[in-house]
Amino acid sequence: MAKYLSISTSNDGVLQAPIGMGIMAELTSATKVRLYLANTVTHHILLICTGANQAFIDNINSALTSAAQTSWTNAVSEVSIPAGVVITDYEMTVFS
Repeated sequence: MAKYLSISTSNDGVLQAPIGMGIMAELTSATKVRLYLANTVTHHILLICTGANQAFIDNINSALTSAAQTSWTNAVSEVSIPAGVVITDYEMTVFS
């Protein structure tokens, strides 16, 4: 059963990112967070943010841990967005 990381955005609705073999979150700046999918090296999911911080990255990691520890019937693991952080958009980015 596939599992998904659920991240609410203000402009693009809810992102359901497939966890697959894993996701690594990178805090690039207060306005950008990158989600690297473990099974690919050709692209990543870029989150456009306001106020992104380490607490948000910690919450992503916590949601990933929770997903790994739950049964296959709990397919979605929601990321808690810390106060002061707004996720506005997301896009799939291809490396060149």
